[in-house]
Amino acid sequence: MMRVARVLLVVMVAACSLHAQKAAYLEAIKQSAEQGWKDYPGVIERWKSGVKGYPLWGYDAPAQPVYLASTLAFLYEQTGEIDYARRAAGILATFGDLRSELPAEYAGRVEYARGVPALSNFFFLPPYVRAYMRIRSSGVLDARSREKIDREIAQSVDFIFSFPEWGAHNRAMLRAEALQYACLALPDHPRAGAWKQLADAIAADNLDHWEVEDASGYHPVYLHALFSYAEAAGKSSVISRPVLHYALQYFLRLISPLGTVPDFGDAAWNSSASGLRFTAVFEKGASVYHDGELKWAAATMLRVIKNRPLSVGDAYHLSDAYRWADESVVPAPPASGSGEVLEEIIGKKIVFRSGWDSTSSYLLLNYKDEGDGGWLDREYLRRTISVEEEKMHHGHADENSIVLLMDSGAVLLHDGGYRDALPSGKFGAWRQDYFHNRLVVRKNKRDPNQGVLEFVRNSGAYRRVQTTKIDFLTLRDVEMSRTRVSEPSMGYAWDRTIVYVRDPGYYLVIDGVKVLAPDYYTFTNFWHTQTVLRKGENFVDVANDSIRSSKFPGTRSLLLAFPETYQKSMGLEPISRQYQTEQAVYQTLSSQYKAGDFECFVTVLFPHRRDVDPAPLAAKFRLLKTSMPYRAVAVESSIGGKKSTVMVKLDLDVELARENIRPRYQYDLGKVSFGDFETDAYFFHSITDRGSTRYSAANFLKVLHKGKTLVEALPNTHPLQLDGGGDRVGYSKWRRWEGEIKE
Repeated sequence: MMRVARVLLVVMVAACSLHAQKAAYLEAIKQSAEQGWKDYPGVIERWKSGVKGYPLWGYDAPAQPVYLASTLAFLYEQTGEIDYARRAAGILATFGDLRSELPAEYAGRVEYARGVPALSNFFFLPPYVRAYMRIRSSGVLDARSREKIDREIAQSVDFIFSFPEWGAHNRAMLRAEALQYACLALPDHPRAGAWKQLADAIAADNLDHWEVEDASGYHPVYLHALFSYAEAAGKSSVISRPVLHYALQYFLRLISPLGTVPDFGDAAWNSSASGLRFTAVFEKGASVYHDGELKWAAATMLRVIKNRPLSVGDAYHLSDAYRWADESVVPAPPASGSGEVLEEIIGKKIVFRSGWDSTSSYLLLNYKDEGDGGWLDREYLRRTISVEEEKMHHGHADENSIVLLMDSGAVLLHDGGYRDALPSGKFGAWRQDYFHNRLVVRKNKRDPNQGVLEFVRNSGAYRRVQTTKIDFLTLRDVEMSRTRVSEPSMGYAWDRTIVYVRDPGYYLVIDGVKVLAPDYYTFTNFWHTQTVLRKGENFVDVANDSIRSSKFPGTRSLLLAFPETYQKSMGLEPISRQYQTEQAVYQTLSSQYKAGDFECFVTVLFPHRRDVDPAPLAAKFRLLKTSMPYRAVAVESSIGGKKSTVMVKLDLDVELARENIRPRYQYDLGKVSFGDFETDAYFFHSITDRGSTRYSAANFLKVLHKGKTLVEALPNTHPLQLDGGGDRVGYSKWRRWEGEIKE
């Protein structure tokens, strides 16, 4: 049966390209239901023999029977075959009887004073009620069974009043969805008015409001529950409103070559449950907006599970994809390239990509902080539940982290995974900053005999920071982003500049730290991998062959080269991530700093074939001397006969005059000399090939090559000086410019 399901899903993906996915959806749901029916007795027996309680909500009945019943009920609704209804009815009518297995210690919880609910888990209360509504008029339920199910729905929904969690996040929206369906199922119940009032109160924080979560495992839970609630409440028009339209575009632009939204924050690697929820959500969006790209996204999400059988939980979400699908919408793959996803206030993510197929190069940077939105929701969560290890809500300390790097189908860098214990694993695993591909800052000195991971560990509590996008540019030969993490309480601001050199396809990461308060600091730049293939004096070659059961092509590896080594030590330590032992690769240094000092790290991320010796490749990168050491960094590479130079100015204030005049920046204060060039640009790139040099400069007054001016700002009169003086002649910076030098 598993083999049949796998083959069927491959057929589903092909069928999507022919705009006939609904028939494939339905057939896959049927297969899932049959397999689930065979598994059902064993699920119950295994559950009875195991633990029946869960720390978060006590009594925890199994989910599989509920999703199975809902899937069977959906099939009855679509096909009219009464056997589906009979099987669903049997499950629904007996599900509450499982409470007899509840251990005595759980029955004593204060919220059970009015009785133990049949469903205390708000995740699968909606599918239970929806299953009942679909078969109630089929004639397969006698009066006694209907009365029993009505009573158990009412008791379970009333249980929500013990903890009516609210806010713009998935846990709240699931509660609102359950309450709304209870109102539909039992409109004449004496408590229906209270259910409706609570449903509307919770949902109101989510309609036309930004979600406060930053976790790709929970975004689709939230959206699916919201879309389902909106349908049940007769408010489907909210899906066409700006916030939700944004959300659909946001997740579309995040899709990786794996066909999934990468796992950032609390999320499981390549979760089929997330993929199927996203499939349903994208189908709804495609129908509402008649959007071919969203239709493509719905079909693409099925690649997550193309080699796996559907669970009945998956089938439940796929059933909504079936109902919401509009086959008149033609799938259209996106054609956009690298860019912000979607902007610098809410999304706070940047994707570098060479294309949209499974072999494209792809890098995702997440610089999202808690932000200013949803303040009341976040503070309610912070003060109500045990979430000290995460940013509100379900987010990790992953600001300025590279979440995923892929090339030619290989996963070269990835995120750390979900927690491995409740409320979180030891030392905040896997949410803390040092579990991510990012810079970690600690005060005090590390003893050389002390392990780096031991030194950077703390209680695991999340420390709030602020993040800012400084720049993103798509230039002729490169793309670049610059994003900042500020943590005034720790006394530093950290800018991460990522440069994607499209040909030959590598990334240069320049991390500049400005010290805001004098102290002794230890700075450590972490990169994580499953396997270290080779280690040199200033490089390591790494590879990921698998994450748990997911296998990756074994033909690619990633060169991590470190051209800047002054006073820094490089090392490896084992670390637990994604439920497996991996290797933390790092560069670190400890020193005394005064306010205004800068520190920097330079890392080359070069994907390549594993049969290529990484040592000669690492040697192709070197630092150039600059006239502004530690306030500007220049890196030169020579690959395939082409010489490429990148310069990043770390200190963006060095060019500012002390006088309060306008314009305040002055070329002589901000100019940087490196190689054959001089410029005051914040960012500069050049490439020399076959006697010609192309260059790109951003935010500058002047660019010189071998003493000759290539481009410069023109003088302009600037009146209304703040110091009360007369008009001044000054120069206004140009945003960017690109040119070519013929040798």
